[in-house]
Amino acid sequence: MLVRQGDPGANTEVILAAMAQARADGIRVTVFPEWALSGFLAGPEWLDGSRLRACERGLARIVEASQGLAVILGTVVSYRGRLVGAAVAAEDGRRVAPAGSPLPFVPKLLSPQNRFDGVSGLLCAGAVAAMEGVPLPALFAPFTLSGMTVAAWCGQALPNGCNAVRQDADLLLRLDTRPYTRDQPLGDAPVADDVPAACCCGTGVVDAGKVLFALAGGTQVRWPDGRVQHAPLLREATLDLTMPSDSTVAQADHTAPRVVIDVMERACRLQLERLGLRRVVVGASGGIDSALAAALYRCVVGPENLLLVNMPSRYSSGTTIGLARRLAANLGCYYTEIPIQESVELTKRQIEGCVCERPGGEKRALVLSDLAVENVQARDRSGRVLAAMSSAFGGVFTCNTNKSESTIGYGTMYGDNAGFFAALGDLWKSEIWELARCYNAEVFGSEMIPQGSITIVPSAELSSAQNVDEGKGDPLVYAWHDRLFAAWTERPVPVTVDELVRGYAAGTVGEITGYPDDLRALFPDEASFRNDLTRMWRLYNGLARAKRLQAPPVLSLKSRTFGFDLGSAQLPVFDER
Repeated sequence: MLVRQGDPGANTEVILAAMAQARADGIRVTVFPEWALSGFLAGPEWLDGSRLRACERGLARIVEASQGLAVILGTVVSYRGRLVGAAVAAEDGRRVAPAGSPLPFVPKLLSPQNRFDGVSGLLCAGAVAAMEGVPLPALFAPFTLSGMTVAAWCGQALPNGCNAVRQDADLLLRLDTRPYTRDQPLGDAPVADDVPAACCCGTGVVDAGKVLFALAGGTQVRWPDGRVQHAPLLREATLDLTMPSDSTVAQADHTAPRVVIDVMERACRLQLERLGLRRVVVGASGGIDSALAAALYRCVVGPENLLLVNMPSRYSSGTTIGLARRLAANLGCYYTEIPIQESVELTKRQIEGCVCERPGGEKRALVLSDLAVENVQARDRSGRVLAAMSSAFGGVFTCNTNKSESTIGYGTMYGDNAGFFAALGDLWKSEIWELARCYNAEVFGSEMIPQGSITIVPSAELSSAQNVDEGKGDPLVYAWHDRLFAAWTERPVPVTVDELVRGYAAGTVGEITGYPDDLRALFPDEASFRNDLTRMWRLYNGLARAKRLQAPPVLSLKSRTFGFDLGSAQLPVFDER
């Protein structure tokens, strides 16, 4: 089921239509995922009560429509003035309570492994059991529906002590909502020895403000003889338990580049739809990040709704301008060039000719440093040209920042980290190259993204020190720094600077970080290694924090994403002494 976040009315209509089709097909029991009526909502979004009332109205309609049919779904219910995530059931026009339970629903046991549970604001099943004065397993009693005993619950696993529930059930049924992640395996159907087990998962997109999640889908059934049926990842699908397949059906490898591309395209398409947007502008530099963004949105909105804009300055090379032109020609989309040098020079004259005066006559003349002029260029491209071009084109412009840059703040605030959405914001630079090659090989079947954009040295081209034709570019060795940054951001307990320094001396940094090459080729001695490490650590915990807070929303592709799992205060760097 494609769950529409925050729209109980639309979700109710989808469920009612599916129930009507099931009844016409002779199906007796229908199942829908966790959050089927509301989609995931953070705690504050429930405060005014309107969505809860809409969920209650929707559930009442579903119960009424269950004549000649049983239905199980996940929703949110009110319990003693608090909200609880719950599995509920109905049959023949009435609610069905779990057999022997004091409650008419099965409450969700919140889990720290579930990324949404911590911000849902819902009451945990353990607290409900304490309020009822019963052991926790008593709340996980099965439903009896259409002559069948169904142990149904929301979340990842039944709590300890529920073995009796497993033994007595004719079907184990987990209702789930799982965001796609590339770096952790997807969940499975519950393990059962002698009964079928199923996991019903929602699809669609949900957001938590700064982060957008693509729901993984992948509903599955596990049969006692070992056969497993999978619905496709990310797609709405129906599995019919009355017609088991003759063989195990494997699920697609969720780490494969082609699957990642599918996630990105689907998430961007649904995001644009729910925002009512159709046209997209990409600032095309000739480099790999903007090339990947252009390929992505070409597939999402079509070439007729895509505009690439190259904005050369005095530091832009003929090489990168040519790559941007070739990319647009290959994609068949709109393209234009708007030079920025004149406007940059105007800004320099205005600022450097400015004299500021305090009361009393004290004066100060302003001067732009070389670094400040680099930032002027980046902001001129985004804040002036791309913003105006997207208005004229009738769309929005993209943020092409990747996770490598965001980690240390290598991007200009309100400049190249501006835009309506950062679809690439949870990808390391090494993954950007990987996906670009996959687009050419598996999506387009030809070199739509120019090979030059893949092989050229990454560079912002904001000064003569970043001349790509001379092999000059970004101050990062992405193969190493991506692994270093991942060791800080993608582990529950980050690797410390001291651990890495000790690892350098012991020759174990590769084991710690996953860096496959000879680190001493980059850092021939401990001093050079420590200097780079300390610099990156201070950047990561310095102004980069403020930049990440003010950056556009990010598409989550991993289990730890800036803006949600990796939120942080704007504190100064802490060095233990």
